[in-house]
Amino acid sequence: MRNLTQPGPASLPRRICRPAREAGSFRIQLAPGEDLSNGLVAALTARGIADAAVELLSGTFEVMSYLTGQPDDSGQRVATYGAPTRLDGPVRLIGGNAMLGRDAAGRPLLHCHAVVVDRAGGVHGGHLPPGVCRLGPGGAVAIVVALAGAGFRVAADAETNFDIFQPAELA
Repeated sequence: MRNLTQPGPASLPRRICRPAREAGSFRIQLAPGEDLSNGLVAALTARGIADAAVELLSGTFEVMSYLTGQPDDSGQRVATYGAPTRLDGPVRLIGGNAMLGRDAAGRPLLHCHAVVVDRAGGVHGGHLPPGVCRLGPGGAVAIVVALAGAGFRVAADAETNFDIFQPAELA
């Protein structure tokens, strides 16, 4: 096993937990032509949901891009995102997970990872950024669990030198 040492001071405890409760769960269907991330954010915020856990169950993409990690040669971080990998459809969504929270300015932000199969049968996986994952025929289906009492907020993480989602108590 590889042991990575982050460049900043160790945050102790590293595991941060906040008690949350379920504020409802439901199935959501996104339409063909929608961007996955933007469509999920729009559907959830329209329901008044600011924080949620999302499980991606199925879907297809007409076109999509994803990001994976690579070593950060600058020394600022252990790893950073590499160049986007673009896949032209049909691309089949095998499954994935996302978290809805807020960025540092309080705007909705979805962080999503998924596994897909390209049209040649190759398996791919990584981070799906907003604006680059257009759904194909049949759209996509997800299960959403809205959260109350705690959620996710982007904050600076001194240990990794990334602004990342961190659990936060909500008023």
